[in-house]
Amino acid sequence: MIKKIDIKLSVILLLIMVIMISSAQERKIGEVIKDQNMTTCTNFECLEKNKNKRILIKGILRTYTPNTTGKGAGHMFWDWEILLDNKITIPVISKDQRLDLSAYNKKNVLIDGDVFYGIVIGDPEGQNATGYRIDAHSIQEQAISSNKK
Repeated sequence: MIKKIDIKLSVILLLIMVIMISSAQERKIGEVIKDQNMTTCTNFECLEKNKNKRILIKGILRTYTPNTTGKGAGHMFWDWEILLDNKITIPVISKDQRLDLSAYNKKNVLIDGDVFYGIVIGDPEGQNATGYRIDAHSIQEQAISSNKK
């Protein structure tokens, strides 16, 4: 009888721990990006200067649009891209399976992520393409500033 109670108590304690850990991770994902010391980029030149670093990136998140010409024409290599101020798009992937980028489609966003520079398609021993990609850790919608002239 006591063994059954001990097992049930252990299971209940384990479930409580799992719920606490899960809720702490959810809060972390939902946190507003606050770090003012991070570099914020809005154009490609800034991304080039900060390749392979963690920064903040502002732009419009949208569904990836495949090239219409060249070897990669019509192929979907990733699902998302960010449109920067200078009309250049950079692929975006999520580094967290729980981060739903589709909720931000066609919205002005601020992404906390790594500016990856390296092989984005293929592998080192075979055919590949080198370029830039944003590995998003978190994302939040940004209000559009009406002070532009």
